[in-house]
Amino acid sequence: MGYSAPVQEMTAVGGATPRVAILDDHRLLGATLAAALEVAGYVVDTPELTDPDRVLSALEADPPQVALLDLDLGAFGSGETLLGGLVTMGARVLVVSGTTDEAVVGRCLAAGAWGWVPKSEALDDLITAIESAAVGRRQIDDAERDRLVGVSRAEREAAERALAPFARLSRRESEVLGRLAEGKSVERIAAESFVSETTVRTQVRAILTKLGVNSQLEAVAAAARAGWRPPG
Repeated sequence: MGYSAPVQEMTAVGGATPRVAILDDHRLLGATLAAALEVAGYVVDTPELTDPDRVLSALEADPPQVALLDLDLGAFGSGETLLGGLVTMGARVLVVSGTTDEAVVGRCLAAGAWGWVPKSEALDDLITAIESAAVGRRQIDDAERDRLVGVSRAEREAAERALAPFARLSRRESEVLGRLAEGKSVERIAAESFVSETTVRTQVRAILTKLGVNSQLEAVAAAARAGWRPPG
């Protein structure tokens, strides 16, 4: 994210000084952005990224008009865990992220994010987006927002279709499939479960039937493609 132009001083509608929260684990980027915003007349909060409840509690006393939210917060985890709370407190959330996954961006917009700015954008372009958010002006037009939300919805529906066959498995069948995915043989699964191999083979046949596949390998591959995880 480069910086090629001086920023302009800005106030929100009604003359109040806009408050901006920066939620980013890259300290150098956060400090650079905070300095630029302060020069432009913004009040900047950079809460310590501890856990979601503490971060949100730190901001609730004086909520920001605009929140800049990175989605990859390193050891903290996903920035999406903060999105709902920020929106609830009235912040206009700009997702500032290096992701190129439109489904992720669409999911954030559907959850209430105000807009999205790629981290590849110049700093002055980000400042312009913050200025727009501070005065309640959309940075993404309705058509583009609807398109991105549609991409997210289509991906979610495809994932639900892919996972649907696995919902038909009993808990025991799910456990057996999970162990097959770990590379365990029928014999080892039987020994670890204190049941006969015949019992496990019966469960494997039920798994193959319910998933519509012909082999254990195909069942494991289908689980991987669908992102399925065994219970527990």
